[in-house]
This record gives sequence, structure tokens and C-alpha cells, in this order.
Amino acid sequence: MRLLPYTILATCILLGGTTQVLFKMGMNSIGPLEELLSFKTMIMIFANKYILAGLMMYAVSSMLWLLGLSMLDVSFMYPLLSLAYVVTTILAFMLLNEPVRTTRWIGVVLVVLGSILIGINR
Repeated sequence: MRLLPYTILATCILLGGTTQVLFKMGMNSIGPLEELLSFKTMIMIFANKYILAGLMMYAVSSMLWLLGLSMLDVSFMYPLLSLAYVVTTILAFMLLNEPVRTTRWIGVVLVVLGSILIGINR
């Protein structure tokens, strides 16, 4: 078993979850938007350090994803990308102090269990 494809997949999962938290941090610092497509709003969004960092991570993740697709089946990779939801939930709880109720944690556990089932016969 070659480790590189799985390392790439794991990196995509971590970047995917981290990107969403960075986007949220950026939008928290901007505040509620009244309109999305105004020039002023676009400047605020694309000048935000958290959003810029998230966009860069998203670009890196996309390139790694393409590399991973050249080595692994999409029917294996794509369902495992759902683990980014787990990463996002944990980071939102830890870094953003978002409340995560028991039912949401149960959903996270179910995503992990589903991912284990996908990976069992690899």
C-alpha cells in the first residue's frame, strides 16, 4: 500500500475543514452583510486575511484533490471527504466556541462510522 495517495486525501480533508473555519472567522470579523454583490462588500471580503488564507488553502486542496484522483477511485475518495465535516465541527467548537449539541455530535460519530465502512474493504 502506497501512503502518498492517503496522505493527499487526509490533507484534503484537513484543508477542507480548516478552510470553512477560516471563512467563518473572516465573515465574523466583517459582520452581517446587507448585500453580497456590491463593490464595497467584495473589497471587504477579498481584503480579509482569514478569507484570503481560506481561499489559498482551498486552491491548494483543489490541486491536491486532482492529484489524489489520479491515484485513487473517486467512489472511495469523495465519500471520505465527508470527514471534513468532522474537522469543521471540532474546529468550530474549539476555535469559534460554537455550541455543538449532542445530536450534532451523534451525527459526527455517524459520519466517522460511515467513513470506516467505506475504508474497510480498501
